[in-house]
Amino acid sequence: MTDEPAIDTTHPLFSVIIPAYDEENYLPKGLAAIARAQEQLGEPVETIVVDNGSHDRTVTIAEASGARVVHEERKCLSAVRNTGARAATGTYLVFVDADSWMSDNLLVELKRAMDTGKYIGGGMVNVKFDRNSLGIFLSMLMAFPVVLYLRTGMCLFFTHRDTFEAMGGWNEELYALEDVDFAQRLLKFGREHGRKRFKNVWRARLHTSARKFDEFGDWFIFRNPVTVWRAFLNDREIAHDIWYRKRR
Repeated sequence: MTDEPAIDTTHPLFSVIIPAYDEENYLPKGLAAIARAQEQLGEPVETIVVDNGSHDRTVTIAEASGARVVHEERKCLSAVRNTGARAATGTYLVFVDADSWMSDNLLVELKRAMDTGKYIGGGMVNVKFDRNSLGIFLSMLMAFPVVLYLRTGMCLFFTHRDTFEAMGGWNEELYALEDVDFAQRLLKFGREHGRKRFKNVWRARLHTSARKFDEFGDWFIFRNPVTVWRAFLNDREIAHDIWYRKRR
């Protein structure tokens, strides 16, 4: 019996880019999920963890897993993701948060979609929190129709690296809703270049933590509509507090 041949990581098919700020509690699970997805895919995948000034063991954990670590000090998620993209060498770029973990078949589904030539890229719709409550359910119930109306996904996005570069990457002027902006520009770019569509992935799942609900409360958006609205209007101070407050 011979060992399985090692996967050649010199020319990765996917570059999975993870922004990370004090993520020692969540990163191991996400990295392990990527490893399982790579095994099922059977093709080279590189994982890039973009350290955003962490104070914990984030970098140590990432390096121990075999991920590449690059650094970005600016407290702007778009800038962090763009830094990861510049370091990437894969044909396709996948952006996922450190507190989310993909199902084993997710990379297979992304490859299947992109191999058709019909799609400019896409995002996830099949997203499940690690816990649920009435407040979380109603919060997501408010967001989901908007996602469907805009025909964009959430929590994870993917596209060809050439497309990413041609459309200018993530908008570093935005401190909130940068994901909606990215998805909308990707959708528009696809229409203007070959009439390609935005793919919402249903046949794979992304699990994600409910930690923001843990920190702010399950009913936060209902009890603090002005704060939420100001964040949506790109209030840098509020966005910074939501995303960069010290982890509990």
